[in-house]
Amino acid sequence: MIRLVAALGLGVAAAALALTNVVLYETPVDISPTAPSAQRTMREAQAGATGLPAAADSTAFAETFTRPLFTPTRRKFVPVSEGAPAPAQVASDPTPPAQPVASAAALLAPALLGISINGAGARVLLKSAGAETANWYGNGETVDGWTVSRVEKDAATLERGGKSARILLYPPAPPATPAGGGDGL
Repeated sequence: MIRLVAALGLGVAAAALALTNVVLYETPVDISPTAPSAQRTMREAQAGATGLPAAADSTAFAETFTRPLFTPTRRKFVPVSEGAPAPAQVASDPTPPAQPVASAAALLAPALLGISINGAGARVLLKSAGAETANWYGNGETVDGWTVSRVEKDAATLERGGKSARILLYPPAPPATPAGGGDGL
């Protein structure tokens, strides 16, 4: 008898849950965006009710969103033009200076777009001049006559015809000039 009452109770509970699911499934939900002023008013009302400060508007973070996440300096990448002089090293710069590379070899070398180091294996993402796509290459593999000889965490060394080119993942940015010029005052 007790089992019959328990089974009947479970059956009624399951039927009630199924009926609730059907009702909720058929209920329309308004997912249209609200006006920005209504959102701001609602946030202010909630903040006043809880005593917490209002959430910051995301438009105040526009510059933060434009900075590249995986660039060490968090500055937008600006390629160095071929005719521009090389940037001078700052005395307090902790990074060692780049190894000298023959300019003719560097112009012909593929562009380094990425590096993947996974355990003992290391691969580089290289894009040949004029190519639309990039491909991954490991040590000893060849691309456009260049052989990948060494992969580091921020650079790759390629060899071709006895010449070597060390390509940096993040080329040094040109020194910034202060706005307004002069002595910066």
